[in-house]
Formats: sequence, C-alpha cells, structure tokens
Amino acid sequence: MFFPRLFLVLLVFAAPVTVVVDGPIIYGLVAAVAAISIATIAMKIRPGEAGFLSAVIRPIAYVAAVPAIWMMIQVMPLQTFGLAHSVWKSAAAALGHPLAGAISIDPGATLIALMRYLSTIAIALIAAAVAIDRQRAEWALFALMASTTLVAMMALATKFGVFTFLTSGNNREQSDFLATAIAGLGIILSSAAALHTIEQREMSHPKQIRSDRGWLAFSACLVAFAICCLATLIVATSQTYFAVGCGIATLVVATMIRRFDIGAWGIAGIISTALFIAIAVTATQLNNQSVDLSLAFATQAPMPLIAITQRILTESGWAGTGAGTFAYILPIFRDMEELTSGQIAPTAAATIAVEMGRPFFWATLLAMVTLALTLLSGALRRHRDSFYPTAGASCVVVVALLAFGNSAPLATSVSIIAATAIGMAIAQRKSRLI
Repeated sequence: MFFPRLFLVLLVFAAPVTVVVDGPIIYGLVAAVAAISIATIAMKIRPGEAGFLSAVIRPIAYVAAVPAIWMMIQVMPLQTFGLAHSVWKSAAAALGHPLAGAISIDPGATLIALMRYLSTIAIALIAAAVAIDRQRAEWALFALMASTTLVAMMALATKFGVFTFLTSGNNREQSDFLATAIAGLGIILSSAAALHTIEQREMSHPKQIRSDRGWLAFSACLVAFAICCLATLIVATSQTYFAVGCGIATLVVATMIRRFDIGAWGIAGIISTALFIAIAVTATQLNNQSVDLSLAFATQAPMPLIAITQRILTESGWAGTGAGTFAYILPIFRDMEELTSGQIAPTAAATIAVEMGRPFFWATLLAMVTLALTLLSGALRRHRDSFYPTAGASCVVVVALLAFGNSAPLATSVSIIAATAIGMAIAQRKSRLI
C-alpha cells in the first residue's frame, strides 16, 4: 500500500495549491490521481483489509451514491415526464424546434460537478483504505496537519504583506474564506494529532518514554495548533468562529465523555445543551423572515448577491437547476445595476438548495448530522485511537456550519482536506480484529 499512501499524501498537499489555482484543469488532475489510486488499491489491498474496508464503508457508500444518482437524473432528457427546467421550453420556442429538455439547464456543467463529487468520494475511499492500518493512519493525520498549517501560514503571510499575489484582485475574499475554513479544520486536526502523541506516551513502556520522539511530535502539534488559531483569529469572520468553536467543542466533549466515562444521562444533558445553543443562535439570526435559512448567516456577502440568490431560491423548483449551474442561471435574475455582485452563491447551502433542490438540501443536512453521530458513536466505543473518528466528526460539524456562512466547503481545497479526514475517521471508527 505504498503507492496509495503516496498518492493520498500528494492529494493532501495539493490542497494549498488549489487555494490559489482552481478550475477545470485542477478538477481533471485531482480526478486522474484519485482514479489511479483507486485502481492501485484494488490491485494491492490485502484480503483481510479489503473485507474490513467493505464492512465499514458499505452503509455510508449507499448514502454517498444518492447524490451521484440524482446528478445523473438531472442530465437525462425528461421533457416527456414534465420534469425538465422551463428554460428548455423557452429555448425551444426561440429556436423554433423542440429540444430534449432536462432538469439541468446546463448538462455539461452538471457532468463536471458529478466528476468533482465522485473525485471527492474517491479521496475519502482512498483515505479509508490507507487508514485501516494504524501506522498509515498516523501518516495521513500528520500529513493533514502539515497541509492545513501550510495554508494557515499562507493566509498569515498575505495579511502581513508577503505573497500578496496569492489573494490579488477579486479573489481576495474567496481566498480568505478558503484559508480560514482550512485553518479551522487544521485546529481540529492538530488537536487530534496532539491527542495521538499523548496517547502514545501513555501506552509506552516507562523505560521508553525518555528515548522516544513523543515530545518533538507533541511540540510540532502545538506549533501547528498555534499557527492555525492565529490565522483563524486574524482572517476569519464571526460565522467561522462559531463553526470552528462548535467543532472544537465536539472534539473536547467527546474526549471528556470517553476519558471520564460519562453515562447516558450526562451525554443526554450535553446534547440538550448543544441543541439549545444551536436553536438560540439560529433564532437570533432569523429576525428577518423573508431571508431563506441558507442565506441567513451570509453576512459577509454583497447585499445585491444575497437578494438575487433569494429570488433564485424563490423561483427554483424542488428538482433544482442542475449541479454546477448557479453561475449560468445568475444572469437570468440579475439586473443591470447588479452586474458586479459576483458569480458564486453567497453560501454553499444556497448553492445546494438552488442546484439540487430544497428536498436534497435538507436530506444532505440530515445525512451530515447522521454521519457526525455515527463517527462519535464509534469514537465512544473505542478504547484506543478514538481521536480519529472524533476528529472526523468535528470536521463534519465545521464543514456543515461553514456551509451556511460562505461557499468555501464546495471548493476543491476544502473538499480534499475534509474528505481525507472523514475517510480516515470512517476506517478508524471500528477496531480491526483481522
């Protein structure tokens, strides 16, 4: 499994590059590396590891297949079933001959979005296959920590006047969103790596404590944690603070429950408190009932863009406009004075609701909550290496909450880091006894 591990590390360290340069070429390169890695794993994985991998990913794979199936349905000619978007009827009237309409207003863009989604799922599968082994999982965790720290250092450098070309022009705000999202994930991952070094020292033989390199690894984790925290504090918005804070709270609470063996009543109390805080924060933000929930926390986005997106959400049907099509439908709803409002939806949540439909958006949110609870449940059942599924659940929480604040969770860089962390967590949520 040397080459899959190497390819995974290359993908993880490609995340800082995709913060600066992203687009169709990057999508193709990531997909190519992911495909090669999957093929290599299929040929090299040992039978025992293959059986364990199949057991841990099968339930999650069924759910992960649903978005891909829906995207394929969106590009099918469904005019006869009455599901095609109305834009196809208007185009047919303008051209004077019938068109094979589909749900997607641009099937090509939807196919590209499908390829990106499958690449993300492939990265999670690669990470799960690599992280079956404890030593390889350690490699993946520290690679994630190093990559996220590098992005945090890039964000700090631009704020102090170094490498300003990285966020030049109209990409400055989006680059800040990406950098702080990855730095927030870096806080979670560096904390998990620190817990890993502590656990190693606790389980080491007393005579080996002074001769090992645990203190060096722990110091590296503290440095990475400090850099990611600094980048988040300097660059992030209040929404990012809240998302990262919830992720850290998830990590800390899950660790405390396992360490102190808190019973069912204590867990129920913690969950009730968390739900109360979440409902209170949501209620205070939704004082304007005319704003959709997917836009309520987009305080950093231009107001014209929020207004346009609100109109699009109001007009979009339950089936959506097709994955990857927001930029193509935006000119239809934009007025002349709103030409400079931007090309990206204010939030990832709004993008999903517009492109995939509102039912899919709520189903996605439910799936992320279920995934986080599944990983936390696995972490609480483990006596060793519980920090892997705990970190994965914390990353799910951060990404889900960030989706309501900006569009960073849909970027290639964030997808690579999050998919790797979640895949690693899935593989380590159960003890391997084979």
